[in-house]
Amino acid sequence: MNGVLRDRRLWLITIAVFLLLITVFDRNNLLDRWKLKQQIRELERQKSYYLEKIAEDSTLIERLKNDAFLEQYAREHYLMKRRGEQIYLVPEK
Repeated sequence: MNGVLRDRRLWLITIAVFLLLITVFDRNNLLDRWKLKQQIRELERQKSYYLEKIAEDSTLIERLKNDAFLEQYAREHYLMKRRGEQIYLVPEK
């Protein structure tokens, strides 16, 4: 009976040491892998955000090729005006 308990403890210690090696001390340990997965998720979110921004900007560039839209955009965003024209800014509520 005493030999069985000693064998069981030896196995438990061996398994605990192995798990410790895998989770902490190994070059590809589980903690580093978890951090890398978190970084990948964040980078994927950023990638989708920037792809959406690229699509929006591409649409805007195509629309700016139209002279009427270009004039409207310049008036709204850069407060440009024609010579001799008065512009009154009305605050939004």
